[in-house]
Amino acid sequence: MNHDALFWMNMFWVLACAAAFGSFANVLIYRLPRMLLGMNTNTSHDNPSFNIAVPASFCPQCQHTIQWWHNIPLLSCFGLRGRCAYCHQSIPMRYFWVELGTVLWALLSVWMFGLTWQALSSFVFFYVLWVASWIDALHFLLPDVLNYVLFGMGLVVAMAFAHNGVGVALIDALSGAAFGYVMLWSPYFTYLKWRGIEGLGLGDGKVLAAIGCWQGVVAVPNVLLFACVLALVFGVLMAWSRHQTVATLKIPFGPFISAAAVIQMVLTHSHHLKFFV
Repeated sequence: MNHDALFWMNMFWVLACAAAFGSFANVLIYRLPRMLLGMNTNTSHDNPSFNIAVPASFCPQCQHTIQWWHNIPLLSCFGLRGRCAYCHQSIPMRYFWVELGTVLWALLSVWMFGLTWQALSSFVFFYVLWVASWIDALHFLLPDVLNYVLFGMGLVVAMAFAHNGVGVALIDALSGAAFGYVMLWSPYFTYLKWRGIEGLGLGDGKVLAAIGCWQGVVAVPNVLLFACVLALVFGVLMAWSRHQTVATLKIPFGPFISAAAVIQMVLTHSHHLKFFV
């Protein structure tokens, strides 16, 4: 088998696996908040056995179990024209965007690092943040389980692969985690004591701690700065469109922390990209 054929075969499997993970991301985004918050979905599937694996994928509108050929990542959205095959209600476009975003990041990871452990770690880092960001955007919740998974994987990468340039050194990972948590815990505690209400959630501090574990203590201030700028721009635009003041808006901070961490990663490894000087 020649080199080009092997390359395209590998890329096919990268895309297929990334699309499958994108589909599973939708499962996590829908089910995790309902499991953690005990949310009533008003379906016959509300029972103690409701979890990530049980029941099989179903339409939230008509509760009909979705057949596998109606659940092919990316393709089924076009085949069904964005509607359930049984009740013909619209399927939220976020399902498509979640899958597409997962695939695009997999392509970018391979483009930056090739078919290496570093590309895999980059994909895992983004994937957990991607799922957490959607949950926070929809429910103002950053599940501890995702933060702990991201933190744990960051420690594994630091211990196992730092000498290969994949992650940061273990001491830097631990320092970054501690610094990241303190950077957001301090304003959380100060605002709580001053106003008697929460201005930030502790989940924001945990996700920044997990990011610090992956990217090291030096990256934490950059990530927080990028996140604040992104959140401020978004808040101003949202307030302008809704004719409100920024102070009256309730904005989830997790997606902006995640976006800032991705920006920091791309800038850190910009020498791998051909369009960066």
